[in-house]
Amino acid sequence: MSITIPLTGPLDATRSDSDPWPAPGLAGLRLLAPRRVHATIPTLSADQLAAVDVQQGSGPVLVPGAPGSGKTTVLVEAAIRRVQRDGVDPERMLILAPSRLAADALRDRFTARLDRSLSTTPARTWASYAFDVIRRAKVAGILPLSRPPRLLSGPEQDLIIKELLEGHALPGLELEWPEDLAAALQTRGFRQEVRQLFDRIIESGRTAQDLSDLAQECGRPDWVAAAQLYAEYRDVLDLRMPEAFDPAGIITAARQVFQDAPEFLAAERERLQLILVDDVQEANPAVFELLADIAAGKDCFITSSPDTVVQGFRGARPDLVAELPRLLSPTGQVVELPLGHAHRQTSALAAAWLDVAGRISVRAGGQLSRQLAPLDPEDPSGPTPQRAAAGIVEAHLVPSPVHELRYLAQRILDQHINRGRDLADIGVIVRNGGQVSEIQRYLSGQGIPVRVSVAESAVRDEVAVRPLLDAFAIALDPDLLTPESAVALLTSRVGGANSIELRRLRQSLRREELLGGGGRSSDALLVEALLTPGALVTLGIEGRAARRTARMLQAGRQAASQPGANAETVLWALWNSTGLAAYWTETALAGGQPGVRADRDLDAMMALFHTAERYVDQVPGAGPEQFLEYLLNQELPMDTLAARAQVDDAVEIMTPASAAGREWPVVMIAGLQEGVWPNTRLRGELLGSTLYTDAVEHGAAYALARDSLSRLRDIRYDELRSFSSAVSRAREILICTAVSSEDEQPSSFLDYVAPLGTDQGGRPFTQVERPMSLRALVAELRQYAQDNNRGDAAPNASAGEAARVLAHLAAAQPTVPGAHPDSWWGLAASTSVAPVVPPGGTVYVSPSKVETVQKSRLDWFVQAAGGEAATDFARSLGTLVHAIAQELPDASGSEYVAELVKRWPTLGMQDNWEGKLDFQRAEAMVRKLAQYVLVMRADGRSLVGVEQDFAVPLPTVEVAPDQPREAILRGQVDRLEIDSHGRLVVVDLKTGKRQPSKDDLARHPQLGAYQAAVLAGGFAAGSTGKADDVGPHQPGGAVLVQLGTTAKSPAVQQQEPVEPGENWALDMVKEAAALMGGNEFEARHDPSRSSHGGHGCRLPEICPLCSRGRQVTE
Repeated sequence: MSITIPLTGPLDATRSDSDPWPAPGLAGLRLLAPRRVHATIPTLSADQLAAVDVQQGSGPVLVPGAPGSGKTTVLVEAAIRRVQRDGVDPERMLILAPSRLAADALRDRFTARLDRSLSTTPARTWASYAFDVIRRAKVAGILPLSRPPRLLSGPEQDLIIKELLEGHALPGLELEWPEDLAAALQTRGFRQEVRQLFDRIIESGRTAQDLSDLAQECGRPDWVAAAQLYAEYRDVLDLRMPEAFDPAGIITAARQVFQDAPEFLAAERERLQLILVDDVQEANPAVFELLADIAAGKDCFITSSPDTVVQGFRGARPDLVAELPRLLSPTGQVVELPLGHAHRQTSALAAAWLDVAGRISVRAGGQLSRQLAPLDPEDPSGPTPQRAAAGIVEAHLVPSPVHELRYLAQRILDQHINRGRDLADIGVIVRNGGQVSEIQRYLSGQGIPVRVSVAESAVRDEVAVRPLLDAFAIALDPDLLTPESAVALLTSRVGGANSIELRRLRQSLRREELLGGGGRSSDALLVEALLTPGALVTLGIEGRAARRTARMLQAGRQAASQPGANAETVLWALWNSTGLAAYWTETALAGGQPGVRADRDLDAMMALFHTAERYVDQVPGAGPEQFLEYLLNQELPMDTLAARAQVDDAVEIMTPASAAGREWPVVMIAGLQEGVWPNTRLRGELLGSTLYTDAVEHGAAYALARDSLSRLRDIRYDELRSFSSAVSRAREILICTAVSSEDEQPSSFLDYVAPLGTDQGGRPFTQVERPMSLRALVAELRQYAQDNNRGDAAPNASAGEAARVLAHLAAAQPTVPGAHPDSWWGLAASTSVAPVVPPGGTVYVSPSKVETVQKSRLDWFVQAAGGEAATDFARSLGTLVHAIAQELPDASGSEYVAELVKRWPTLGMQDNWEGKLDFQRAEAMVRKLAQYVLVMRADGRSLVGVEQDFAVPLPTVEVAPDQPREAILRGQVDRLEIDSHGRLVVVDLKTGKRQPSKDDLARHPQLGAYQAAVLAGGFAAGSTGKADDVGPHQPGGAVLVQLGTTAKSPAVQQQEPVEPGENWALDMVKEAAALMGGNEFEARHDPSRSSHGGHGCRLPEICPLCSRGRQVTE
């Protein structure tokens, strides 16, 4: 069945024609029926048949086995056999699994093999079953709950602990923690330690008083404070949300129900005809006790593999598997039927797993789960001969993390392109969520579809969610909108503006402000514009992002002001006003890298709205403010049942916990580094949660007798179990990778799966080939085509062959980018050989650019073409000081400082230590300016004018042979003064930190150009406003006034007057004009220097003298 529907939405009505998001049009979505799991009847081996054939009424059956020995298959077939052969009612059957994913898989396999429909879910997680017990106990009136029970999420639990710790940070409310913990009390890491200790207390069924008593026996004063905190934690739950059960306590709560209501337990035991448990080694002590309550002496079927455990961080205790006979049978006798043949791995893979598992300590009877005889390819229950022959185990070392990522991509593409394998047949397993995100980003960037099983970060930290939460906060309190938050919103995934668009927006707002007679900074104007959408109406295309953001904030404020507003209504108003739903949906459906990003963004939004829905349901009457505080304070990922869009054929990247119970033909285990996998950091040592568990189970004396070495050994075993689980996920090929460098050491686990021979000194690096992509192929072919004598070229490689392949790619449709020589920059001809100033044009020379063109014509040309560096604080400060000097050319130090204080806010500096240092620097500059005014008077000079413009014609210059051009010297001087001899002196104020040497000053280009302008009559009467008798054509020299140096007084550097008969300055300016109007612009600098500002290259990306700027043919 399929239905085609148009992909449109209510969001189109809010889209403006000026928005950058294209209208989605009508796209088609096809709704397909859910995939059915085909009911395939497996062929069972002899040991599997022995387990399946056990009849109902035989009591507890334990089936230990290695991973891949067919335990789950045997469990499903045993359940089916009991139903079909022994008449067990499937509605009275309970199937338990350690995770939701495993439970779903068991449910699908069981119902596919069953010949009837069911009214209840046959397979559950342990927590799900415990929750169902509590729910039925409430319905039966055993639990007096006013609201339906619910499971407290990890982030909610973390938030409660955080609130309690913050409350105890107030004066007079402190708990008596040891002094060495004082600095850690408000950290996330400390809360994790508290949660871990609380979980162990809850699982053991103990109370705060029990912890306090143990504190005395074990000499742990921190447990006294922790006991008081735990008592308050229980009180908060009981008073604020009595219907909420924390994850660690749900099992204990179900056991408590059975203990308080024996008749309820008896009815439950009577109801359950058969209990099946898969992978019991992942259970914590509370689960083992619950299992004993409901299954002791009854028919139950339990599988285990104590050497593959991934739930150790949740308290899994594989050592308790050995206690099952005692827990389930009064006599301690149960039917035990081990499985010993591999139904997944071939000999190489089985040997690798056995080598890893053999390094784990084992209790009595544990060896039964380490029998893994490889399958015979002729065995009908085994793999095909082709798959049996493909058993490969590899271990690879690379020199850097980047090489590791490239190698993973190379092997994935090799399997997909050269071997014809689906991407979904490849799984990548890493130790932690951070590695998952890193590999996901890289593979996505290489165009490889990827799938991530679970969210690895808190909802609040998602790139698409954060701007919506910022807008949520501003909608509730507009005063929170600052220039920084305004820029963050505008440039976010919601705003969509880039740095250039933001700069144009600032310029437009500032221009309108100045035309209106105002003087506010662009920061203040940005804030006002986003809070006043009407102020953006007159803007053009540069105002698109601002209009969309302002519209979103306005919609949020309106929704928040409505009676009964809650988190969902405000969030929906914000999201609906953006108009992004349809655009992101179409982008996601289109595929490619933008599609991957849009898909992730939509998933993040789904998670956000799911969180809001859950909050509104669980905290009735809470306002938007409470939700925002709740969400922003969460620092852990929120588990969710909300559906996530996934790509069918994609490489899955996951942690061992997500990979448990599943398998892939090809498995890659990456990031095998010492300190990462194994991560041997002692868990729970800060508050002693491991010590607590030992004390509860074995007594304080035993707990205190254990040293750090024995605890470290247990942690290493736990790490080995998770690695063992990862290794066992491969059916055909296992590839393990690690980095070896000065900073990274490979894990010893690498040698467990692929040991080195005794004659090998060390594992060599694996050569990482070029990425298997068209871009990399074209680059390599061009290298071969350029030079047939490469030292690393393959024997059959030649320039001719490379050129022929490039020609084929260039002729393909669509054309492969970069294949055709017309697109090679190194071969491109000059676009023009004519001078940049056309015939009849004029060369305009600015004094400040004369030195630049002398030092590097290329540098000058790029600047003249608009390639100026972005305005930074130093340039902005210089502009401000010059503006003050123009407004107050002859003032005292206090007057200059007062003007600086008045104008300082226009720079938008923060009121922090850095801003205060910058103000002190600016104050020093204006005080030096006041000192210079006194120096000027002492030297007998007086001020003629400030910011004086000039323009004088120059003699005709030849920009190229037989190519004469008119030239004009024009510019503006900071100060024009007249000395006691009636000569004009040009003064240039410098706010930089560098100053020229005495030798450079004699022929300083900028000062010389000013003097040339004086000699040419650039400051004649009318221009200066003075009488002709001031001698406008006779310079009295030129002066640099250094205001930005660290000296306490201004450095006054004077250039001697240029004599009319020896006008070297005019010759210099004419030469600069000829260079500026020419057709060739050479790069001149010392290529060994990397800095700029006269000491190296400012443009290494395009400079032919720099390695980064050379042509590809050079």
